[in-house]
Amino acid sequence: MTRLNFHLSNPLSKGFQSSRSRVKFVMILLALWLLALVWRAVDLQVLQHDALAGMAQRQSQRIIKVKGKRGAIYDSQGHRLAASLKADSFFAHPSLIREPALAAHALSRALPMPRETLEARLRSTRAFVWLKRQVTPEEAEAVWALKLKGVGSTSEYRRVYPARSLAASLLGFTGVDTQGLEGLEYAYDSYLRGAERTKVVEVDALGRAYLRSGAGFPTGGGSLQLTIHPAIQYLAEKELTRAVETWEAKVGIAIVMRSRTGEILAMAQAPGFNPNAYQDYEKYNYFNRAITSGYEPGSTFKVITAAIALDSGSVRPDSLFFCEEGLFEHYDSLIHDTKPYGWLTLDRVIQVSSNICAAKVGMSMPVGVFYGYIKRFGFGKRLGVFTASDGRRLAGEAQGYTLPPKRWTPVDHAAISFGHGILVSPLQLTVAVNTIATGGRKLKPILVKEIRDPSGDLITRNRPTVLGRVITERTAAIVRDFMVGVVSKAGTGWRAALPGHAVAGKTGTTEKYDIKARGYSKTKLIASFVGFVPAYAPELTILVLVEEPALGRYGGVVAAPVFRRIAARALPLLGVWPEGEIKPLTPRKVAER
Repeated sequence: MTRLNFHLSNPLSKGFQSSRSRVKFVMILLALWLLALVWRAVDLQVLQHDALAGMAQRQSQRIIKVKGKRGAIYDSQGHRLAASLKADSFFAHPSLIREPALAAHALSRALPMPRETLEARLRSTRAFVWLKRQVTPEEAEAVWALKLKGVGSTSEYRRVYPARSLAASLLGFTGVDTQGLEGLEYAYDSYLRGAERTKVVEVDALGRAYLRSGAGFPTGGGSLQLTIHPAIQYLAEKELTRAVETWEAKVGIAIVMRSRTGEILAMAQAPGFNPNAYQDYEKYNYFNRAITSGYEPGSTFKVITAAIALDSGSVRPDSLFFCEEGLFEHYDSLIHDTKPYGWLTLDRVIQVSSNICAAKVGMSMPVGVFYGYIKRFGFGKRLGVFTASDGRRLAGEAQGYTLPPKRWTPVDHAAISFGHGILVSPLQLTVAVNTIATGGRKLKPILVKEIRDPSGDLITRNRPTVLGRVITERTAAIVRDFMVGVVSKAGTGWRAALPGHAVAGKTGTTEKYDIKARGYSKTKLIASFVGFVPAYAPELTILVLVEEPALGRYGGVVAAPVFRRIAARALPLLGVWPEGEIKPLTPRKVAER
């Protein structure tokens, strides 16, 4: 009998083996997962720690450089012309802004700024962006009221100019980081700027910004006190603006100097600008042309030529000159006068402003003698108005240009004698004419009276300084009399005459050199007047320059009346009254009575 063997499988045994396999598989997966987690933890916390920590820091904080309060600039009466006030600056963390378009729309009304500009910043991939710095208090209140997550603020100092456009071209302005960019702000930046320190702005999980460290401000800067008299500066600007508008001129410049000290009481320019919003103006308005630019002085230089000729002994006060009846052929050039004149004495040459006879006066001197005196008067070199006490040049000052003697041709010699072929700055000419006013002594111009450190201690005090004697007192007195004749009815400057005061002055009408035409323009002119008053006891030396007047031509017509109006109102402010006029009593004298 055959036996059949059957293998019967156990279902329980199979199930058990299958379960063990699955457990092993799951455990292996868990082990691999745990191993991956450990590896990831090691990778994040060890291998990438520095990089990730830096990324986290960049996303949650920003290191900001903060400068101390910039020092103030004062006028001669102690009023602030430039000051620094605390202001809020707003920033954003774009990653925390949920709806950039809506946020930008709200912020554009609060700040105000173009919505597109703000939206672009809020959509930036950067961790930190400035929205607007140094906002007004009203703008700050409006932004805070929005309560936007990811938007914060920090305090900075904002530069303000309380007198707005007063002395703007002289003061200049600062940038958003309160660094000096133009004018005195730039020249004396090393004294005015405060110390610098960093502070950390952090953002918490709710998007609120706060300071983690460095919340205070560093040490502030020093201060300047100027010689500028605010009332005289104001009236100089007012009268200059009036002249520029009346004659439809391109630009006007006026300098008012205290004759016996060299202190600059006003340095005006028109058109002006508001340094609180300098971005709204053309850069052309910024430059202080009284110091930084040069021009050909024209006929105003004739008094310098006369002074040099007299002092060097080349001519006498009663010397006669033939003026060629208005037209003089000199080598390959023609010299014209506005009117035909025959024989004239030196005083009449100055009084009627003859180019031909002025050329002959100048050519009576050897080139070396003429050039030497020109340099002694201060032309062709810097006056040092922007030079620190340690000799550092603080900013650009026009040096002017005088042709070296070896290069003088006979035509150059003649042209320089009546103010062509030489470049001077308005300040240089003012100082030169003031040398005549002071009896031949050249005074250093003073613009900054005092510099003080952040503690208020004095660093520098500029006192009246005589730079040397240029001409004798006798020569100065003779030329002064010539200049008084200019302002008489027979002279070209009679419109500068001031009732109750003798005025010494000189008119100038200069044709500007046209580079394109390679010659002097007959339409683009500079009308000017320079002089001092009272003539025999000078208190003020004033220069007025009006460039490219469209409706006028001559310095005696365009500039001389401006001189008169400035002098008429400035002299009483200094306690100088017309002869014979009853002077008002001061409060002190009233009390003494």
